[in-house]
Amino acid sequence: MRSLLLERTVHMGDPSLVAKVEDGLVGVAAGLNRSQLARRATKLVAQVDPEGYQRRCRSAEKERRVEFKPLPDGMAQIKAILPAVQASMAQELLRQDVAGLPADERSTDQKRADAFLERFLGNAREREVQVHVTVPMETLLGLTEEPGLLDGYGPIAAGMARELAMRGPWRGVLLDEYRHAVAMSTKKYRPTARMREMVKVQDGGVCTAPGCTSPIRELDHVIPWPKGKTTAKQLKGLCAWHHHRNHDNYRVTLDAEGSARWTTPLGRSHTVTPHRY
Repeated sequence: MRSLLLERTVHMGDPSLVAKVEDGLVGVAAGLNRSQLARRATKLVAQVDPEGYQRRCRSAEKERRVEFKPLPDGMAQIKAILPAVQASMAQELLRQDVAGLPADERSTDQKRADAFLERFLGNAREREVQVHVTVPMETLLGLTEEPGLLDGYGPIAAGMARELAMRGPWRGVLLDEYRHAVAMSTKKYRPTARMREMVKVQDGGVCTAPGCTSPIRELDHVIPWPKGKTTAKQLKGLCAWHHHRNHDNYRVTLDAEGSARWTTPLGRSHTVTPHRY
């Protein structure tokens, strides 16, 4: 925890602000993996030092670049350092491109590389890309500098979240007394587009398997359908790998507050609570 805290607060300057971040992590750090802890620390940094955080984000954007590295056997590596929002949009474009490719002998990584080349060289089809950001109403109104939450990435500066919110459609999200997103329901088996969006908001945009911080790619019924109803409360967002594990030999149950308990084949239990805004 100490090294990660230093990594996230090294540019804050004011020891009292660093102490506030550390105090906010002490009670929860033991139950989080490194990626989850990093996201929580970033959110706290943005909360206790909003002006400094936005200033550092603007400064970091100046470091955007593309790097080329020759590799053996006729290969090379291209690496891009980009602002998180634009990088998320690029990733979503590639995901859609890969999903539209036919089933063949290529691996997903190979398809992603091929799709990248097709798009970069101007041969890919046009697609509509959306990124989802959850923003507190107080932040939208400029009353606070509470950070937004970018799906699949984590906390982003309030100013960036407001800018994104001005570009697209809005949906209201109702929170309960635990500050968890309240579900929407339907009697249909196939989740509606609005329900899918709600589940992603409810789960903070990342896979709900224990310790996983991969973006949500698939939804799954906690209680198998048709016994389990198709409601946002009964659906959990998962990455593709954990979706298959859920149908393999893992057992998942849901409590009244929406926390999911995963039980491994060895009998070990891990509880994942809904995202708190």
